[in-house]
Amino acid sequence: MNRSRWYAIRTAPGYQRMAAVDERLPESRRMESIIERNCRKDGFDIFMPSFYTELRHHRTKQILQKRFPFLVGYAFVNLPRLNFEELRRVDGVVCFLRGANYGPLEFPDGTIEALYFAEHERRQAFLYEQHCRRESWRQERVHHLRGQLRKILPKGRKARVSMVDQAEMAIDSLSPQIKERVQKIISELNGLTGDVEVENLRQAV
Repeated sequence: MNRSRWYAIRTAPGYQRMAAVDERLPESRRMESIIERNCRKDGFDIFMPSFYTELRHHRTKQILQKRFPFLVGYAFVNLPRLNFEELRRVDGVVCFLRGANYGPLEFPDGTIEALYFAEHERRQAFLYEQHCRRESWRQERVHHLRGQLRKILPKGRKARVSMVDQAEMAIDSLSPQIKERVQKIISELNGLTGDVEVENLRQAV
């Protein structure tokens, strides 16, 4: 079995951008860059240390997940067969990072492993931050929707009856327009609180 031999390549401008979505690819490759896709298509093992972030689209306001390189302009390729000329022909590869002897500079496995670990740590931190943001939004949305139900439903409900239960009991007496609005609110609340403990879900608000 060939041992790993990692070399740094200089990438052409723009080739570290995320490639177009290809539904035929496995989930692990959905956010790969153009240079990664080109190298993998030609059978090369490539590693581009990266981090993830969420950005809001300036026009649609949709939250998008983006991936950016730690080392702008560089990536690492494993060349156990030392087939440098084949790699040079890959679209987006400019050149190799060279060492003091003017040949391609080989990086030890320990350096690549450290970069893998740094990428993994940053990924876990991003996922945790993402979870916290979504949970905060969920709680704010639940509070807002329950406030809307308070304004619509009859006063004087029992304290031990949840807002959703009260809506379900009163919905048939509402006008068609208000009934449709309440049904939408209940549907969204059920979706937002579906994973919450049942006791908390039915608690009065």
